[in-house]
Amino acid sequence: MTTTHYRLLGALEVAAAAGLLLGLRITALGAAASIGLLLLMAGAVVVHLRSGDAAARCLPAVIAGALAGAHLVALAGG
Repeated sequence: MTTTHYRLLGALEVAAAAGLLLGLRITALGAAASIGLLLLMAGAVVVHLRSGDAAARCLPAVIAGALAGAHLVALAGG
């Protein structure tokens, strides 16, 4: 990956964090941020596995994705 790709991923992660914080006031924005973070973390898991990394290297992305999914469930009232 190039430096530009790392910067783009970092910007997406910062945007997701900002969206989650703003989602404390604007529920729809928090939900959109959770969906975006969930997709981003799913992509991270796929990239780790396709590049031959050990499954343990995927754990942070799996945990972050699970928390984003739990946030969506909580917002849905379930």
